[in-house]
Amino acid sequence: MFVNLFGRVIVTLNQEEIHDKRYFLVAEHNDLITKARHDLNARELKIMDYVIARIKPDDDHFNLINTSMYELTKVLGLKRSGNAYSQLAGSLNAMRKKDVFIYNKQEKRLTMTGWFEVVDVWENGQVQLKINKQFAPFLLKLKDNGYYTQYLLADTVQLKSKYAILLYKLMREADKDHGQTISIVQGTPDEFKTWLGAPKSYTYGRLKDKILKPAIDEINLKINDLDLNLFQARRGRQVVQVEIHNNFLRRYPRTDQ
Repeated sequence: MFVNLFGRVIVTLNQEEIHDKRYFLVAEHNDLITKARHDLNARELKIMDYVIARIKPDDDHFNLINTSMYELTKVLGLKRSGNAYSQLAGSLNAMRKKDVFIYNKQEKRLTMTGWFEVVDVWENGQVQLKINKQFAPFLLKLKDNGYYTQYLLADTVQLKSKYAILLYKLMREADKDHGQTISIVQGTPDEFKTWLGAPKSYTYGRLKDKILKPAIDEINLKINDLDLNLFQARRGRQVVQVEIHNNFLRRYPRTDQ
């Protein structure tokens, strides 16, 4: 429910509304998943997913988004406390400052921008923010702007690791036929380090043990329609190719009977 008080929008939610918002769809251009380079942590990734989920399919520009610390803690599954509110405010401030780089190979153009144009936080916990207009090609009118990926906000909210969240998005982007065949994310160890924001100094062994396997285990435990397995190809003793397969296949009833 939205109540206008002294010209300010106040947001209050009941438990049913909070549950419904967790099942909003997040839709973003594939380039934002595969080609964007940033250093958001797990909480910041979830905040961004929530903000993106508030965009309407027919929006042709970014509107001011009104929310609250209470709403953010409940939707994102955080404990409600003064410390949680302080951490959320810190995350919003960090996201306003952090850079994101998106390379357009076709246009040979590198977009360098920040996540938000503005973030206002009131003492009573109300929050108002607006996505940077540079994200318009990647978040608005997606059916007109090329390939995009959709997933449930509820999925990324329950993942704890930023690596699990980013790998989850890669797997969704790779699922071109909605689970009718095995979807595969493949690349070199260096490409996986880039996609997941892993330390460049990691050997493949550390990448596998510290990042890939824990992320796969968390996704398999928490996401019902993902069943991931890791495969690797070697040249001599060196791993040169990594593949992650989703072996979960959706079973659709036959329509020819």
